Amino acid sequence: MEIAKVNGSHKDFFYLSQKLEEFQFNLMPVLKEKGYSLTENLHDIIGYVLYDNEKPVGSIGLKKISDANCEIVRVYVCDEYRGNGYATILFEKIETLAKNMGYKNAEMVAWSKSESAIKLYKKLGYVSTEEKDSEWFAGLKYIEFLKSLEN
Repeated sequence: MEIAKVNGSHKDFFYLSQKLEEFQFNLMPVLKEKGYSLTENLHDIIGYVLYDNEKPVGSIGLKKISDANCEIVRVYVCDEYRGNGYATILFEKIETLAKNMGYKNAEMVAWSKSESAIKLYKKLGYVSTEEKDSEWFAGLKYIEFLKSLEN
């Protein structure tokens, strides 16, 4: 396994964002019907792509919210690579990058139906809010997560 630092417009980061989008469309078809997109506005993201023999198999990104807060975005590991700890490795890399950039807190959002993602985020020390209704996507429920990076 190899990890490369990339920007959001990198072809492999874009490809994995498309894979994440497809995964979410399969989980919640209403997202596709409502025009949900994970491949727009990638230019302000920096992150990492995980490779297996030059094949992109995982991604994670970071977006600035404020001088103190960043958002973790586009977290994805291809199906056949899940369960091997790769998402944890990607989180370690992005959290280290965020700390080095001076961020104090990391935020994330997960759809409530993404049970495996929610379990992972909690395991990694992210604290969740109450479930909320999305005003943009037919009332689908989501959860916000927050983690202090000051440890």
